[in-house]
Amino acid sequence: MAKRVYLAGPPYADEYRRRASALAEERGWEAVDPMRRDFRGRTEGREREIVEGDLADIDACDAVLAAFTQPDEGTAMEAWYAHHSGTPVLVYTGGAPPHPWAVFVAARVCADLEQAVSALDDV
Repeated sequence: MAKRVYLAGPPYADEYRRRASALAEERGWEAVDPMRRDFRGRTEGREREIVEGDLADIDACDAVLAAFTQPDEGTAMEAWYAHHSGTPVLVYTGGAPPHPWAVFVAARVCADLEQAVSALDDV
């Protein structure tokens, strides 16, 4: 059975999700994209459903790939939850200087997406 990686990132980071999914699958990982449950534009009143679904997905994964290419509260919370639960977090910055909290929760910080995905081999 393939290992699973949760794709944390801003809601509108569609290109990141496509590239990360393809790269992970090339390495034999199953990418779990929480945006398959797309609540964009209709989150009000569904907060519990959204968060509980994301937490269940993270719990069912072997690692989290977190795109910290721009500030996003959801990505930060997902990375913290995974770190606190003992799930390795691989941080992708896209070249942006990493925030101290992102560094703290990360098993590895990479500016390049390909490097971040290849770091899955080390978890």
